Amino acid sequence: MARTVMFFLVVGLFAAAWTEVDSMGNGNMKKAGRLLDDLDANRRLQCRRNRCNDHGRCVFPKARAGVIRCACEGRYSGNNCEIDDSVCGNILHFSPDRTDVNTGASVPAGWIMCYIDENDVAQHSTSCRNLLAGLPIYGGYTGLLGAGGNFGCWHGQSGSQSGPAYAGNDVILAACRNAIQQTSVLAIGSWAPPATTTLGVCIKLPHLQVEA
Repeated sequence: MARTVMFFLVVGLFAAAWTEVDSMGNGNMKKAGRLLDDLDANRRLQCRRNRCNDHGRCVFPKARAGVIRCACEGRYSGNNCEIDDSVCGNILHFSPDRTDVNTGASVPAGWIMCYIDENDVAQHSTSCRNLLAGLPIYGGYTGLLGAGGNFGCWHGQSGSQSGPAYAGNDVILAACRNAIQQTSVLAIGSWAPPATTTLGVCIKLPHLQVEA
């Protein structure tokens, strides 16, 4: 009789302990669930605040808590789809990287950095000023200059990634000046072999200038 009572007492204590552990586990799971729900609610709020500037779709993969990104449409790029890649016109490529990784020089405010490189074979003998074609607002270089804008061009050896920010020869600092090598071409002989050259074109846009 005593053994039977002892057996049921032990079983009862074990069941009570298991119930407590299970309750704690469920409580922790509920807290984790609420945390994820709060994160998702916050991310949805940020998306509703037009994070992607009407040029993309705001997404937040559930597998990566706290991560929000924009899936940009068409010609737009950037973390928030804020960059119109057509800003350099019909020929030049737009460079979103505004700081030279080799020297630290940056594109001045009111200027944009554009370029062609070894992949643009059809434009290797095109005068730099004629690369400015289809610019929004201004059209070509004559419209840009007539509106008070300007531009400069500079060669550099192509780097590990495309664009003036990764090229040698201090392209950003040298090109972002008025009236620099505006009739130059990418292919200028052995000094700038077309197979390894980036021609940076830094453009001052009048509508981006701030009055002092």
